Amino acid sequence: MKKLIIPLCVLLITLFTVLLDGDCLAQEQISGGWTLAAVTKPEVVAAAHFAVAEQAKVIEKELKTATKLSLVTIISAEEQVVSGMNYHLALKVKLNGKRKKAEATVWWQAWNKDAPYKLTAWKWK
Repeated sequence: MKKLIIPLCVLLITLFTVLLDGDCLAQEQISGGWTLAAVTKPEVVAAAHFAVAEQAKVIEKELKTATKLSLVTIISAEEQVVSGMNYHLALKVKLNGKRKKAEATVWWQAWNKDAPYKLTAWKWK
């Protein structure tokens, strides 16, 4: 019986350490890390459409000409809990008939009824 105590203690310490590390990882995930989001999730789709519409306005303002920018598909999406929600989106879009890839980050605050979405980044790929 005494021979089993040491291996049993080692096993319990190992299990405790692994479980504690798992809790720390879960805490990091909750406190602002990026996680994958389904590209069909309604909030992701809405954020993607908003990003494309806002970027079209930016292009038209810069070029001072009508621009047709439309969403083709959402390639991938990640979300991050902040004061609201950040969505990082990889997109396929059509710019004046030509397919292009872009990345967009949209900040969403559901309680902000006047302007719940804000395009915080747009990068052509």
